[in-house]
Amino acid sequence: MGKADRDPNRPKKAMSAYFIFMGDYRNHCKMTGESNTSNVTEFTKMASEKWRSMGETERAPYEQRALVEKQRYESQMSMYVPAPGFSSKGSRKRKNPDAPKRPKSAYLHFLEAFREANREKMNHKEIISQGASAWSRLTDDQKLPYNQKYEAEKEKYNVLLQNMEQTS
Repeated sequence: MGKADRDPNRPKKAMSAYFIFMGDYRNHCKMTGESNTSNVTEFTKMASEKWRSMGETERAPYEQRALVEKQRYESQMSMYVPAPGFSSKGSRKRKNPDAPKRPKSAYLHFLEAFREANREKMNHKEIISQGASAWSRLTDDQKLPYNQKYEAEKEKYNVLLQNMEQTS
């Protein structure tokens, strides 16, 4: 899910006390020249060390601001009405529970047969790794039965998908 998938009118999430501190500390360091803020890794390590060393009284203002931020967010979310095509719980499309299952790939058909043949000899991890290397050593002719199973399942899947789309 990228930024293009998000509702532009959705309220911005509340920042935690730590992130509020990080923003303030970054601005403080830029103003005073205390540290190089352009090297993100070094700055973050230094700032997180400072956060860890702070006592509860030093953290209290940031905790208070985070609480205000959280209340603002909850208030805005209670009035938020998602734009068409977006949901209030997030913008990710939900899978149709009635949709047919996608077909297994040729590799998964091979791995299933490989697992059955080697279940007693190897543990799960060995079956997966040795199955993958065995698959890569197969010729196209040896892969043909697994590809045919996949194609047959794919045809059934496409027919079920078309039937579902026609009924809805």
